Amino acid sequence: MVNLWVSRIHLPDSSRIQPTEHQIQHQVMTKLLYEIQDDIGWIRFNKPEILNAIDPKETQRLVDLLREASDDNKVKAIIISSVGDAFCVGDDLKVAMDEYPKILSGEIHPILDIVEDITENLQEIPRIIRKSSKVVISAVRGYAVGAGFEIAIDSDMIVAADNAVFGFPEMNAGMTVTGGASKLLPMIVGLNRARELMLTGEFIDAEEGYQIGLVNKLVPLGEEEHKAETMARMVMSRAPLAITQHKRLLAQSTEADFETTLNLEKQTISNLIFTEDYGEAIKAFAAKRKPLFKGR
Repeated sequence: MVNLWVSRIHLPDSSRIQPTEHQIQHQVMTKLLYEIQDDIGWIRFNKPEILNAIDPKETQRLVDLLREASDDNKVKAIIISSVGDAFCVGDDLKVAMDEYPKILSGEIHPILDIVEDITENLQEIPRIIRKSSKVVISAVRGYAVGAGFEIAIDSDMIVAADNAVFGFPEMNAGMTVTGGASKLLPMIVGLNRARELMLTGEFIDAEEGYQIGLVNKLVPLGEEEHKAETMARMVMSRAPLAITQHKRLLAQSTEADFETTLNLEKQTISNLIFTEDYGEAIKAFAAKRKPLFKGR
C-alpha cells in the first residue's frame, strides 16, 4: 500500500525514465542501490512499485551509505536519485498500519521502537551532509514528499525534472516534519513560504519550486541525473579544501551570530593561504592554465 495522500494525485507521464542495465541487474538483489562511477557515489531509492516509500531499515541503510560515501576518499561527490517514476514518497504507510495496533496493545513502544528507529535516522541525514566535505545533490523526478522532500531539502542542491512534485502531507497523517526541515526550509525559501508549505500541506510542482528558490536547476524529465552529474563535476573541478570550507562556513553561519561568521571567514582564509592548492591556483593563473588541485 502506497501513501494514501499521493494516490489520488495525477503525475505527468514519466514513462520515458528507464532504469539502467546496472540498476536492472541489481534490482532483484538489493533495495537501496549504491555504486561509484567515475568518482561519484550514486545512491538510488529502489522500490519503484511503491513509489520508493521508505521504512526504518531503508532509512538506516541510507544513513550508512551517506556516511560510507562521505568517508570514502575515492568518492568526490554524492548524488541521491531513484529508480522508477518517483524520487521518494516518504514513510511506507503499510508499515505504519501494521505498527499502529501494536502501539495500542503495548506490544511495541512508540518512542523506543518507532521514533528512535526512523526519526533519529532522518535527523542523522542532514548532520552527515552538513559535515561532509563532498557536495550532495538530489536528482528528483516525480514525487518528493514527506521524508522524500526532507531528504531533498537536506542535500546541498536540488536538480528537478519538470514533473517533480514537492510537499509535506504530514498534516493529513496527523504527523509533523523532521530531518531538519523546519530549520532548513525557511532558510531556503523564506519564512512565509515555509509556513505556507508546512501549515497547508499543499504540494507544489517543479516550476514553482524553481521560482521560490527550492530547486537549483529545472530540466526536462529524463535529464535530471545528467544535470546533477554535470553540477557535481563542476564542483569536483574546484579546489577540494575550498569546497570543504565553504560547506563548513555555510553550515555554521546559519547557527552563529554575525560577528562569529565574520571571524570564521577570516580564520578560513588564513588557513587556506598556506595550502598547496592556493599556491597552485596562483601559479596556474599566472601561466594561464587550468590548476591541478591536490586537496592539500
